[in-house]
Formats: sequence, C-alpha cells, structure tokens
Amino acid sequence: MAAKRIMVIDDDANIRSVLKYRLEKEGYSVLLSGDGVDAVEKAKLERPNLIILDLALPRLDGFGFMERLRSDAETKAIPVIVLTAYRYEENRRKSLELGAVEFVPKPFSPRKLVADVGRILGLVRRVLVVDDDEGVRDLLVRLLEAEGFVVDIADDGLKGVDKALVHDYDLILMDNRMPGCGADEATRRIMAEKPGQKIIIVTGSPMDEGLERALKNGAFACLSKPFDVEDVRRIARECLR
Repeated sequence: MAAKRIMVIDDDANIRSVLKYRLEKEGYSVLLSGDGVDAVEKAKLERPNLIILDLALPRLDGFGFMERLRSDAETKAIPVIVLTAYRYEENRRKSLELGAVEFVPKPFSPRKLVADVGRILGLVRRVLVVDDDEGVRDLLVRLLEAEGFVVDIADDGLKGVDKALVHDYDLILMDNRMPGCGADEATRRIMAEKPGQKIIIVTGSPMDEGLERALKNGAFACLSKPFDVEDVRRIARECLR
C-alpha cells in the first residue's frame, strides 16, 4: 500500500523540517510548501491525503488557501489541520467554518500533532493496558500516548479479558499478577476467542511460573519492571511489525 501523503504548508523552514522528519519517521510521504500560492498549485497537482496549514503565509494566507481548496471539487474533501501562532478565537472559528478539522496553536507538540494526523486518517493503533497498580498504568499510558497510540485501561484481569473480547486492540500490555485472574489465565481466555492477539506481559519477576504459562498460552513477549520509555518503544514496535 502506498504511503499516505501529508502536505506541510508553513513559511518557517524549521517547522517544515521538524514535521517532515517526524512524519517520515512514521512512514508518511511528505510534501512541503512555504507560501500559499505555491501550496494551492501543489495541492491540486498532488492531492495529498491531509494538509497541515499555517495561517500566516506569504502571497496567500491560510484562509485564502482554504477558500481555494474548498472551491475545487478535486481538493475540497482534503482534511486540513490549521497550525498557527494566531490562537485567537476568531481565527479558530473561521478556520473551522472553512472546513479545518483541527486548530492547533503554536508552540505545539510534534508528537501529538503526528498522533492527530494518524487519528484523522484512521491509522491510529489502539492499545489496552491491564494492571492493578495505578502508578504503572499511568506511566504506561503516558509513554504509549507519547508514541501516538490510543490507550484503554483495565485494573484487573477479568475486566481486561472483557475489554479484549469486546474491542479490537493492536496490542495488549498486561501485568503478570492481577486480581480477578492472572496473565496466564487471561491470555488463555483471550487467545481462545482471538488467536493471534498480540499480548505483552509486564512483570517484576521474570522467573515467575505464571509468566512461563502466559507465554505458553500465546503471549508474544514480556517487559520487565522497572522499565523506561525506550523499553516500551522498542518492544511495542517489535510486536507491531
């Protein structure tokens, strides 16, 4: 499948460079433009899947660009994220009236913006975190959301099984020992209904017999505590290849 094409329109070369790097790292093809007139022509020619648009542009501002985009039958449906230092409510209102799907004020988080792109294009991956330790749950949620995942949570094994059977998740991270049922039993129940589900067991005891049973029942891998962002990023990406 061809990579989704994202067009970044901003007169700030540094912002164009940062977003190009971030988006290409996620597998997107990136088009760049530094002024409104050039951007209109490129959008008509290339028809990107999504546009990230600054409002303050030379020759034709962001509002003028959106008006021209919407007046053309071939480009009017392209989703636009407005990215601007002009965070006034009037600019937000007008952007949305002209069809923008998001209004993002500067300064902004490149990671969150890339996650917004995936969400809007329907490419976001969903993860379920099952752990009875609130601190561990919160840490995993923060780390995973920073990587662009949409995260659901459950605080015991039975609730985790229920959610896993009702919803579709690209990945489940599950504590080895939980109230309700442990990871070995939870993995067995999930795999019986959804063979091939990717499950990572989070454990503070790598030699635990329950962990061994969970892996035999079909868990993909284990993540040992204590862990950091690189541990989570590495094992999640390995699992989702």
